[in-house]
Amino acid sequence: MTHPEFSQPEQTAQDDFRILYICSAARCGSTLTDMFVGGHSHAASLGEINFLGKAISLDGKCSCGDNLRTCMQWRKVFDVILSAQGIDLIKNPYAFRLWDALAAVAIDHRHQTLAYRAAVTFRKAWMEGRNHLSDGLRERFPIPPVLLKALHNKIDLYRAISRCWGKSVIVDSSKNFREAVELHQRWPDLVKVLLLTRDGRGVYLSRRSSGLSQSESVNGWLRYYRRAVPLLESHIAPSNLLKIRYEDLASDPEGTGRILCDFVGIPFESGMLDLAQATRHLVDGNNTRFAPGKGIRLDERWRTELYGAELDFFKRNGGDMNCRLGYR
Repeated sequence: MTHPEFSQPEQTAQDDFRILYICSAARCGSTLTDMFVGGHSHAASLGEINFLGKAISLDGKCSCGDNLRTCMQWRKVFDVILSAQGIDLIKNPYAFRLWDALAAVAIDHRHQTLAYRAAVTFRKAWMEGRNHLSDGLRERFPIPPVLLKALHNKIDLYRAISRCWGKSVIVDSSKNFREAVELHQRWPDLVKVLLLTRDGRGVYLSRRSSGLSQSESVNGWLRYYRRAVPLLESHIAPSNLLKIRYEDLASDPEGTGRILCDFVGIPFESGMLDLAQATRHLVDGNNTRFAPGKGIRLDERWRTELYGAELDFFKRNGGDMNCRLGYR
């Protein structure tokens, strides 16, 4: 018997777009990958779109250079949401509910209160426990209603963007592997998932260079892949789950680009290799989204800058996971 949360229509006959949902830990190249695929004439880059409400509330900038509130491409989308759901995103940025996302930088403290953080923590714990259940038992424990609504809003958002911008591939680098699984299970013909990895030594050095402690610099990366890899492999068919290394994209963008394009069903375009040749409308992500002119460059500074006690600390704590991800 179909569980109630799966009983709504899966998609409409007019849905001729696909979603590439990027899962990765922080500082593993998700924004770069989003921009790279989003440079295709048939694709749209969204960035970490779960922060849409925050970006509007704080009057943040779209990667095109305009403020998000005044970006003409986003205004088209906002108008569709207003017409379809009666929600004015400019006046009420958080009324259009998307999946839980806690900001670490540029925090909207009016929204991200202690009560909100507690609610997010509870829902995350519920989802984590649910994901340890067998498939049959898992479906007997529905996801929280606010997250179910968020999933349907996300598909409505993808649909509006596809139609307003004339794109057949929507790239979402929100990185939440739990959301990726839930989206794919409800819309398996629309949602494809990319698991992006990066050598943990590079992530560790990047985070240490930003002033984070040794533990902070390895633990986020470690926890992410420890939880994401088994969940994605268990609930997403191999044909809909692609694993790509940041190092492969950065060192061989054309070869990796052809793999990515084939995965989402579009022909490779050489223009993707020049990040500066396209205008994108990413909502959030790292500041790479504002500097396409820097191009695609492999960052392996860890090979010369990570050594001694720092390298030993990483090996003790993250070495096993690094090997599991294919790094030696």
